[in-house]
Formats: sequence, C-alpha cells, structure tokens
Amino acid sequence: MSKDVIEAFLNEMRRLHKREVGAVNLPEGTREYVEERLHEGDIETVMFMLKLGYLMGLQTGFAAAQAGERQVPPASSTRGPLQA
Repeated sequence: MSKDVIEAFLNEMRRLHKREVGAVNLPEGTREYVEERLHEGDIETVMFMLKLGYLMGLQTGFAAAQAGERQVPPASSTRGPLQA
C-alpha cells in the first residue's frame, strides 16, 4: 500500500467520521505523550500504538460480526458502526 493510498484513506475517514472520532476522549496527557514521542523521534512507540489500535479494532470488528450472526440489531436503531 502506498503512502498516497494511506493518505487518501485517512482523509476520507476524517471527512466521513470527523465528528464521531473527535468525540472520543483519550486519557489525559495522551496528546502530550504522543507529541513528546514524535519530538524525540520515537517512531517505534508511535508505530506500536497504531498497531495496537489496529489489532484491537480488528478484534472488536470480528466480535461484532460474530454477535451479528446470532442477533440482528433492531431496525429502529439509528446508530451503527464506523465503516471503512
């Protein structure tokens, strides 16, 4: 996957889900920690954080898919998952 494809994907996700993602509160100090890691050039820690978040998202999606096979959400539900 090229850098351009990644950038396009992130821009599209930001366009579609900016409000939902922006509403997520991370623990206090997270922004400062990430800024410090970047300033120090600690790309390995940032990459680990990204990979961890990616794997956790995959596990959540898999669990949701399995639950969906057993139980269909009510049609009246207006909330749904973010879709990539």
